[in-house]
Formats: sequence, structure tokens, C-alpha cells
Amino acid sequence: MIDWDEIHAEHGPVVWRIAYRLLGRYADALDCCQETFLAAYRAAERRPVGHWPSFLTTLATRRAIDRLRRRGRSSRLFTPLDGVKEPPWPGASPDEHAQDAEYLDEVRGLLAALPAKQAEVFWLSCVEDLPHAEIADQLQISAGEVRVLLHRARARLRTALESRLTDPRRDR
Repeated sequence: MIDWDEIHAEHGPVVWRIAYRLLGRYADALDCCQETFLAAYRAAERRPVGHWPSFLTTLATRRAIDRLRRRGRSSRLFTPLDGVKEPPWPGASPDEHAQDAEYLDEVRGLLAALPAKQAEVFWLSCVEDLPHAEIADQLQISAGEVRVLLHRARARLRTALESRLTDPRRDR
């Protein structure tokens, strides 16, 4: 019998961190966490879960990226101000914080534009710092494919970010 209270208590903060860091909005992160644990419950009914931390990390990442894509499809041209703000880090001036927040929003948008597996592998490797073997196991692909997807994701993000930084219309 699976002790869901224990699993939620132990892994809930990690799922929350992934959802909030990717989505940047309190309400979206709450919904994503709920969807993640519901999907975990349904999956655990079908087959045993070998490693809960990486399983929940992968589920949370997928759910959050799906939400980013749905947000992008809604074609909103503004960010609502009703969400909880990401706290500024020490030493950052208000101007630096505003620039960094805009940059983070751009990265979220670019991440949502990547193919699904590339976005998942990029997030799990570069942000969640999971080893390639663990990512491969959770996504049911080879470690070599993880490395290829990570390389392609980094290349696409680098190209997109460089083109945005050199775009003369950016300052308007």
C-alpha cells in the first residue's frame, strides 16, 4: 500500500519548486502540482514506481511545460499582475531585477517552443541537475538520446537568445 501522505510530504516541495520555477505564477504552479500528483496516483495503479523523486520530477516538468505551451497558445500579450512575484535576489537593483525577470520570461517562452522531449531533457538536466542515466530511465530512452536531445535544446535556445539579443527591434 502506497502512503500518499508520506510521498506528498517528502516530494511535494520539489514538485512545487519545479512547477513554480517553470511557470512563474502561483495559481498555475498549484494546478500543476495537483495534476502531477494525480498523474502519479494513476500511474502507480498501473505499475510500481521504482524511484519516486525522478518519477515525480519528470511528471512535474512535463505538466509545467504543457501549461507553458497552453499559455503561449492563448496569445496573451501581457503578464497579469495578480500572481506572486518572484523574490529579488540580494544585491540586485530594481532595474537589474526587472531586466532579469524579462529575460526569465523570454527563456520560459523559448522553452515552451522547443519540441517536448528537448524541453523536458533540458529542464531535467540543466535545472533539476538529474544525471543522464536517470533522465533516460524516466523518459524510457537511451542515455545517448538524452545527450543528443540536450545538445539540440541548448543549440536552439542559444540561437534564439542570440538572435533576440542582436535584434534591433528589441529596444523599441
